[in-house]
Amino acid sequence: MQKEIISLKEGLTILNQKDIKGTLIPFDLTYRTFNATSKRGGKLKTYSGARLLLEKNPNAIHRDTIENILVPIKKTKNAKHFENRTRNIELSDETVVTICIDFIISINNKEIIY
Repeated sequence: MQKEIISLKEGLTILNQKDIKGTLIPFDLTYRTFNATSKRGGKLKTYSGARLLLEKNPNAIHRDTIENILVPIKKTKNAKHFENRTRNIELSDETVVTICIDFIISINNKEIIY
């Protein structure tokens, strides 16, 4: 049986799929690692039951509660996922991994072409 082939755009829509309640649907992902500074990588990694982590909306309405007032706000660096072509995914053991979308091999056993 031949493996189904989809484009990267179709693959990214699979990553963003939500169920009726609005939670992201888990997916299986296979990709290659690469470190641009050391020019090393090439390990094949496979994750099953992973979910995409959405970026927090900085324009969202903030409700003041006692916990929010007493805890200092930690400034975080903008990851610029769109510009850097990266995404954060949460694995089934709740660890977070940043992947580069250019190195995705398959999503849900569907091969990605560019």
